Amino acid sequence: MTGDMLETRLILYRLLAALYRYPLREETLEALRLLSWEQDDAVAEALRQVQSALDMPLNEAALERLNVEMTRLMEGPGVTPAVPYASYYLNGQQLMGPPAQAARRFYLEWGVVPEQGTIPPDHIALELGFLSFLAEQTLADDKREDALRASLVFLREHLLPWLPQFCAALETSAREPFFGALAGVTRQFAADDVGQLSELS
Repeated sequence: MTGDMLETRLILYRLLAALYRYPLREETLEALRLLSWEQDDAVAEALRQVQSALDMPLNEAALERLNVEMTRLMEGPGVTPAVPYASYYLNGQQLMGPPAQAARRFYLEWGVVPEQGTIPPDHIALELGFLSFLAEQTLADDKREDALRASLVFLREHLLPWLPQFCAALETSAREPFFGALAGVTRQFAADDVGQLSELS
């Protein structure tokens, strides 16, 4: 991977992590709108779709509408259409199961201490955030190889086993086109990244 590709990879993982954290912020959505992808591939097409879904003034009313929909989709009330935790999909719909513990162990191996608070370590935003941390490590020559290898393992063992189900739930349940498109770019980028990392290993 070229230096530019490593930088863009970091930016996209960082943005995706922020886009799954409540509340959505204008500066995050604006950064997504302005992001360019050098390659003409499936990620670029998915990115164009999510940017097209943001083709509106990002005023207070639009942000409020998106944040209300985000809450409905990923927190409830009532039945949560797109549960954002690995354990839900991999542990019989029970939260804080072995997938959460395994993700936490992986974070700690890299010196990343999960935030103390109400978000379990297998939340989509934290898993993407950890991948953005690893992507940042790849910018240092002495850590690049280990960080790329760890990214591949984390994607294969922790994120990809449940990401397609989560993204499908988000796509089928979203009332705002933005969230369906966000699911599409998340799934496509993770799959593409695994493919590229596999070629390097």
